[in-house]
Amino acid sequence: MLFDFSIIGGDDRQAYMADNLSDMNFKIITYGLKLKTTNEKIKQANSIKDALKHSKNVICPIPFTRDNVSFVSQVKNFSLLIQELKNNLDSKHRVFGGCIPDDFVKFADKRNIFLYDYMKNESFVIFNAIATAEAAIAQAILNSPINMHSSKCLVLGFGRCGKLIANKLKNLCKTVSICTRNENDRALASAYGYDTFDLFMLQRNIKDFNYIFNTIPATILKKELIENISKDAFILDITQSGADLKECLKKSINAKNSLAIPGKFKPKSSADALTNLTLQIINETKSKI
Repeated sequence: MLFDFSIIGGDDRQAYMADNLSDMNFKIITYGLKLKTTNEKIKQANSIKDALKHSKNVICPIPFTRDNVSFVSQVKNFSLLIQELKNNLDSKHRVFGGCIPDDFVKFADKRNIFLYDYMKNESFVIFNAIATAEAAIAQAILNSPINMHSSKCLVLGFGRCGKLIANKLKNLCKTVSICTRNENDRALASAYGYDTFDLFMLQRNIKDFNYIFNTIPATILKKELIENISKDAFILDITQSGADLKECLKKSINAKNSLAIPGKFKPKSSADALTNLTLQIINETKSKI
């Protein structure tokens, strides 16, 4: 039996995608995916090889991998080696995923395999940032005993996520301040009506804030800064290493690291966007494949 899509590994976003595509009457086969429903129309493969043998459109996780060896997955006891995917791909396959590692990109290019990285699509990245901003603020509200309404909020960084977090905080907080090293970003933030200051001023100013959101992918909140943070403050770090959480714990400061937010907190909305994007790309490339 042939299937329209195989879905390998992934999280709740890929599970909702399976349901979405099935509801559109596409035939789906999965491997290493924890489904959201007992949808009898969605079949489960016995291996990656089995899934690829029956389908030419292959949907992989976001991120693709965390160790460059196996696919990201919520389920255990499945063989989800990237090498097995490589061994069973040919030029007739289309592969979709997010944050695809460079060595896999080179492999696909060499084998003339169509590869699409969702995270290279600017509109989807912005959509992801919206989900991140909403869930980040929700987590902050739930983890602090202080009303946001009368609070001073600080956003570290003014990239996509920083901009959207600040925008959504604007009507919730007493004041929103942006701290970034980039002069152009500070000028833009100031034009939007935010207070701004350079990173070198952070140690002096950080004591004033009740909520601190870090979006900078570097260790910004180190020991010397943490010592100046208010004991009542809440820190949410949406990066891998922006805040020294161990030091925060020592100082009894409430701090949390939150990664891969869209997949954890907004999977259905993300899945809807991914489903539409996948079908759009397939439609656009039909004549080229």
